[in-house]
Amino acid sequence: MLDFQPLQLEDLPKLRRFFGYSGSRICDTTPGTVFIWRDMYQTEWAIYDGSLYFKVFYPELGNTFTLPLGGGRPEHYRQIADYCCRRNMPISFYPVPKDELERLQQFFPNSAAIAARDSFDYLYRAEDLKYFRGKKLSGQRNHVNKFLKTYGNWTFRPIGAEDIPAVKAFLDRYASRWDKSAASFHEDIAKTHEVLDNFSLYDLLGGMLLVEGEIAGFSLGEVLGDTLFTHIEKADRDYEGCYQMLVAQFAQQFAHEGVHFINREDDAGDPGLRTSKLSYHPVSLLEKYTVTVEEPCAYCAL
Repeated sequence: MLDFQPLQLEDLPKLRRFFGYSGSRICDTTPGTVFIWRDMYQTEWAIYDGSLYFKVFYPELGNTFTLPLGGGRPEHYRQIADYCCRRNMPISFYPVPKDELERLQQFFPNSAAIAARDSFDYLYRAEDLKYFRGKKLSGQRNHVNKFLKTYGNWTFRPIGAEDIPAVKAFLDRYASRWDKSAASFHEDIAKTHEVLDNFSLYDLLGGMLLVEGEIAGFSLGEVLGDTLFTHIEKADRDYEGCYQMLVAQFAQQFAHEGVHFINREDDAGDPGLRTSKLSYHPVSLLEKYTVTVEEPCAYCAL
């Protein structure tokens, strides 16, 4: 029987190994995404029979379950059906990747699936973001060239423990300048501070772009399988071409051999962010679905 408990940062070391079972390129099944947004979405976890289950609360969806990590899918589905049946609540799965949708609906034939475009992840070829080659990426390449011509004394290097205070100070300046009313913005800033304060525990890849010795931007992410995930990216727009330069340098530094794709996550329905992410020409938009099952007791393990 599933016994869920609130997800805490100290749970990361013992749960990290389960994420290797994901087999998906969506960002929601990475340690970084799960732990960074755990408080915002009231994430809870349970381990049963060697598999990891997450229960997540979204204001617009209510309680949902991610696809469990480890073991066999039918056993997972029966455990979740049993949990929901005992509580007289419908089953809601989110996010369900497109390549898992058919298998899930085979087990729950009377389920309903709805795509959520605002949550689709943007997936890019790593080589495209490293060098912006070709006509379609000429705009991004021009921004990089502008940066190179304007700022001769620049460097990009991995973030070390000794750099954390300076990166946090840059983050504070960024937050005060671009302050937004959205709760997600403030949670993003708070959790970025948490990541930096617990840099070794999160074990993310970090890189910073400097101009004349001053931080102009930084990125944080991680590699899972053949994909580099960019979880956090902050830059000072006063430096022309700074974001494009940061994207390229982060890819060159961390998309090593065997990393063929870069996931830059979703646009949350923000028109400006959508335009920006499309301008980098993704090779795919990773579709995510909400799948609901109204009668869980028909599938439970009782």
